[in-house]
Amino acid sequence: MIHFDDFINSLKGTNLEVWCETLPQQLADNFNTQRFGDLADWLIALEQMPTLDTDQVELNSEVRLSSSKPISNDGLEQLDKCLRALIPWRKGPYQIHDTYIDTEWRSDWKWDRVLPHLDDLKHRTILDVGCGNGYHCWRMLGAGAERVIGIDPSPRFVVQFRMLKHFLPKAKVDVLPLGIEDLPTNL
Repeated sequence: MIHFDDFINSLKGTNLEVWCETLPQQLADNFNTQRFGDLADWLIALEQMPTLDTDQVELNSEVRLSSSKPISNDGLEQLDKCLRALIPWRKGPYQIHDTYIDTEWRSDWKWDRVLPHLDDLKHRTILDVGCGNGYHCWRMLGAGAERVIGIDPSPRFVVQFRMLKHFLPKAKVDVLPLGIEDLPTNL
């Protein structure tokens, strides 16, 4: 099961704290195996993600996670198997250790077109509505955003995002299983 406690706690003491009143119940309602039959299998794939040393992270020019140390073939095969369990991956592409995820949409091309038109993202808190699996969230973090929050009602996308966050648990980026209608009006 995915726990969102760290994210909710990170809102306390900020101007987003008001969201803490409704968010726990929304997350429970929007992310449960009764509502989404395939979610249980996706969560099993997430739980089976191997622990791999990930000390090389590139989020600015692409989304690439790797290791400077050798990784066993068993670990790489397990990673590939887990990532494949969540096909299709719509937004990307991603390079996760030896696994290249060639996605349906080339979000990197969109990012390259949009980036020159954005104000500086440094020290900003960003809300990405309809973020899919969080590809642009990772890129915004790489461009210097202080905190990135993505929302998308698809549980598949949330689990795909969590597969990357598995390697970067302290990154100030989260994807929540919410639609825009779930946001508080006074946010």
